[in-house]
Amino acid sequence: MSDETRDMLCEAARRILADKPEDVWGVLQESGFDKAMLPESKGGAGVSWADACALLTLAGEHAANAPLAEAMAGHWLMDHAGIEGATLPTIAPSVLNEHIQVSASGDGQRVDGTLHRVPWGDACTHVAFIAGSGTASQLIVLARDAAGICVTPGRNLAGEPRDTLVLDGAVPVAIVPAPFGARDLLCLAAILRSALMAGAIERCLVLAVEYANLRVQFGRPIGKFQAVQQSIAVLATQAAAARAASEAGSEAIDESLAAMGEPLTQNIAAASAKIRTGEAAGQACAITHQVFGAIGFTEEHELHHFTKRLWSWRDEYGNEAFWSQALGELILSGGTGQSLWHTVVPTASGAAR
Repeated sequence: MSDETRDMLCEAARRILADKPEDVWGVLQESGFDKAMLPESKGGAGVSWADACALLTLAGEHAANAPLAEAMAGHWLMDHAGIEGATLPTIAPSVLNEHIQVSASGDGQRVDGTLHRVPWGDACTHVAFIAGSGTASQLIVLARDAAGICVTPGRNLAGEPRDTLVLDGAVPVAIVPAPFGARDLLCLAAILRSALMAGAIERCLVLAVEYANLRVQFGRPIGKFQAVQQSIAVLATQAAAARAASEAGSEAIDESLAAMGEPLTQNIAAASAKIRTGEAAGQACAITHQVFGAIGFTEEHELHHFTKRLWSWRDEYGNEAFWSQALGELILSGGTGQSLWHTVVPTASGAAR
């Protein structure tokens, strides 16, 4: 996709989200953003993962109450499985998918196990997930209304649906070889969350600056006080770091798929995206609420729509501790293909010359 086309797509999404329609998800679907990853021949725009994450950053910036990340990834997996007509597909990435059991029966295959905290799991039409790793990994697609699926409703702190699906002999719509392993899908989902978080953090920065310039204390705006200026400066650095980390992670998805065989989890930028955006989210929420004081916690103020999402998203698809351990194991095992020193300091070899 050309830069001009991508900019036009982002501008269209920005206008929709800025208008704050009551049914924002319905408008996004009508405009085809949920199918943006599909080729044009199938009603999509053929965007890259990096372009898709740019759209998600906008969604995070506007606290859009929409399963855009899961739907875009879901449609992409539906296309890989050869399934058409899914209205609202979602994904269920988890390290626990290794406990999913696929067995043969007289009339085909059946799936048993539990899918934990599936985004919009009760409202979706289809759910896609990957079980296994390497060449043995399987992409499994289930219809939400299939027999043998029991749903326990749940929500995260921001009120977004996170439902648990218990599978008891559910008949899948499709089971095909997966494009990558279950761990890679989890990493991909973490990067999508990172893009949403980067947008929400940038919005927190804008709100903090606006309020600091409006709130008057001791005869002058609080933004004139050095302590407040320093806090906002830290917030600005965190917003920039989160944006850079999420963009690097999104580019890593495209690079990994283009490499045809290199696991996404072996890419440092991919494993680092959720670590850095999670750290930035923690600091952003603390600083923004400090600037706003008590007003930032009220239901009437918009700030909580962003900070509650950041607190929730920070823990979803692996928190900083989870991905830090994964990154450490990757580097120490030599999975990057370089020595520890050259991995941590990539310019060291060049400088030595």
